[in-house]
Amino acid sequence: MNRAAKNVLRKLGTDIDLDEERQQLTAEEAEEAQQRQLANEAQRTAERNREAGISSIPEEMRSESEKRHDQYRRRQAMDGRSPSAAERLPIMTAAQRKARDKDRPKYHATEFEGPIEKLIEKYPDMAEVQRHLTLGQSMKYEFTDDGRVLDREGTLIFDGERIVSSKK
Repeated sequence: MNRAAKNVLRKLGTDIDLDEERQQLTAEEAEEAQQRQLANEAQRTAERNREAGISSIPEEMRSESEKRHDQYRRRQAMDGRSPSAAERLPIMTAAQRKARDKDRPKYHATEFEGPIEKLIEKYPDMAEVQRHLTLGQSMKYEFTDDGRVLDREGTLIFDGERIVSSKK
């Protein structure tokens, strides 16, 4: 049969020789896969035997120094398999560090300066009063947009100009 006819039959899938070629290729691929698997198993076995070293001797027959040495060798082998801590940790450039620090909230240590009435008298700006509140005070009082200060119950403490009621 000429080559053009074989190509047409091959594309149609009715070529008898093509079926034989496919069977040969699959058999060769299976054999190669089996050879690779055997080679991998042989390599693993050789590696295990190499690693076994002293540990292939029964535990009862080894001295304490041999046991310690075997533990030390195993630990070194495990450390060698994993990358070092320096390689695992991200190394930041100065620009990356500045960008990271810019996005972080700034911590302002506060200490109790007195009740909110005293803070309002001491600092005329409400933003400054809020900066000087402790965490508990900031949770207790609400500052509205029009400059008023309310407590948890909604009682008016400061109306924007003067202190209305004082907590006792």
